[in-house]
Amino acid sequence: MAAEAPAAKEPVELNLVGQCERDLLGFPGPKTPALVAAACAKTVHAAECVSAEGTPIYHYDKAGVSKEPKKVLVFSLIHGDETPAGSVGRYWMERLETIDPRNSWRVVPVLNPDGVKRKTRTNANKIDLNRNFPTKDWSESALALWRSKTSSNPRRYPGEVGGSEPEVKCALHHIEEFKPDFIVSIHTPLRVLDFDGPNLKKKPNFDYLPWKSLGTFPGSLGRYMWFERQTPVLTMELEDQLPGSYRPFESLQDIIGSLTALESSSEAPPPPPSQSPSPSRIPSRPSKPAQ
Repeated sequence: MAAEAPAAKEPVELNLVGQCERDLLGFPGPKTPALVAAACAKTVHAAECVSAEGTPIYHYDKAGVSKEPKKVLVFSLIHGDETPAGSVGRYWMERLETIDPRNSWRVVPVLNPDGVKRKTRTNANKIDLNRNFPTKDWSESALALWRSKTSSNPRRYPGEVGGSEPEVKCALHHIEEFKPDFIVSIHTPLRVLDFDGPNLKKKPNFDYLPWKSLGTFPGSLGRYMWFERQTPVLTMELEDQLPGSYRPFESLQDIIGSLTALESSSEAPPPPPSQSPSPSRIPSRPSKPAQ
């Protein structure tokens, strides 16, 4: 039987607001320190959310004003070396401080703080968190496909047990406690919007990133939430360099709000493929669209 992952360390004694401000102000791109401070002052730490090295994983909530608001859950920096993802999470927190959104938002701006500190895709246990969600096919397929499709690439190591990692357990806590209607996962560098969800009759227009399906994998968030739990997941794949303006991300935040209410087909999701797309089937980065 595979060994369980080491338990997360006890949370280190840190001022949560100070930790949030240091994290968010350290990410690249334009920022408004007063809005960052205001958002960080409202961050919350759930006891279930501690990294492998004991760093608290905090989140920010903003309630929607609609009579029956939908719930949007945002994860950024699942991969610690995808720094622009943290800039978008920060910007959305800043913007939520200035508006009354229709929907309720929860933003987890740094899901993998140990990876951010190390500048690694993986967490401190050297596991790819987006291959560690406990999908139904994890035991059968995750390690086998890691070996056959990635030649045991350590950047994509799924671990020995699905759902073993404390950061994944934190994400699962938010999913269970917040009960989102829609999930956004922010990444780099493929420069697409990858939607795991119902067949939309018409995808919203978004010039900055094209819509393109990348497929799902055993242990991935998209497979775990959409194919197994029918909660749509939008994976936002940025390029490595942020645009000169955050206007595209403001527009996308509004699009996401609209997506929660878009009329879509009522068909159930098809079962995930028996094996994930090979690297050759993953689309190449599209040419840069007009800004």
